[in-house]
Amino acid sequence: MPCCPQPDGWVAQAQVWLGTLVEVALPAAESSDTCFAVAFAAIAHVHRVMSAHDASSDLARIAREAHRATVRVDAGTYAVLYLAQQLFRESGGTFDVAIAPLLARHGLLPPVAAGNAYDSGAPWGGMDALHLEPGLRVRTTAPVALDLGGIAKGYAVDRAVAALRTAGARAGLVNAGGDLRVFGPDAVPIHVRTGGPQGVTLPLVEIADGAVATSAYGGHRKRVDGRWATPLVDPRSSLPIMSTRTVSVVAATCMVADALTKVVALRGRAASAALRAYGASATVLSPATGRWRCMRLPAPAPAAPSRVPARRAALPA
Repeated sequence: MPCCPQPDGWVAQAQVWLGTLVEVALPAAESSDTCFAVAFAAIAHVHRVMSAHDASSDLARIAREAHRATVRVDAGTYAVLYLAQQLFRESGGTFDVAIAPLLARHGLLPPVAAGNAYDSGAPWGGMDALHLEPGLRVRTTAPVALDLGGIAKGYAVDRAVAALRTAGARAGLVNAGGDLRVFGPDAVPIHVRTGGPQGVTLPLVEIADGAVATSAYGGHRKRVDGRWATPLVDPRSSLPIMSTRTVSVVAATCMVADALTKVVALRGRAASAALRAYGASATVLSPATGRWRCMRLPAPAPAAPSRVPARRAALPA
């Protein structure tokens, strides 16, 4: 997970939202109760409207009603679904938020309010059944159960940063369990904590205004259908996979960075086109004997055609 040493003279507060600990840090000279309050209020709002466990959330209402009549949703939910549709198309179906029933079937997601709200026995629809209409309205051609998960968490971080800026904060950071965004005039060093038994902390990047999202699946493995797997499910095969990679994506917003971590985790180098489309970059760390192997995407284009294969840099453990 991405982390950064708290700059000298900064103060932080933390609350539990979105199933993780959310930290907001600000320079002491401009921190205030108002700034912290508006940041956490923005996160709490996203938590309410995009929860998969609340029967009154937008996700539950979409599952329960959208195949019968259009459902008006929160502007944030609409924005997240719009990006999700784009990434679904651009990733060849790798990024799929209509995967909730599949995750539940593999025991990787508990029974959710959205799923429980629909009980006719008809099959669930996929992303092709989801349609966004003008006026923040959503309709589906079949019942659809959505798991926004990480992309909603990234969006919540973005909204918290926007709220802090509106409240007058000139610098700060918001970190929500793997999704981190920094803003201000000074660059902040970001480190990444890798997952799995070979877990280490490594320097990643320095950013003054941008976002980093990291997914480390190896530390969350479990037995699924008699074999080890992680919560990473490939929608194309409908199977959970075993991945020991730690994927970090740097992008302009946390919503984009978080969404692209899954695309990179599943597609590797083939995700370069999607990264370029969003002006993002990725670092993939894979455990090797006594060290971590590092791959950076997208790889810089060679100055001239070359038959020499690119080498992966190795970082000491």
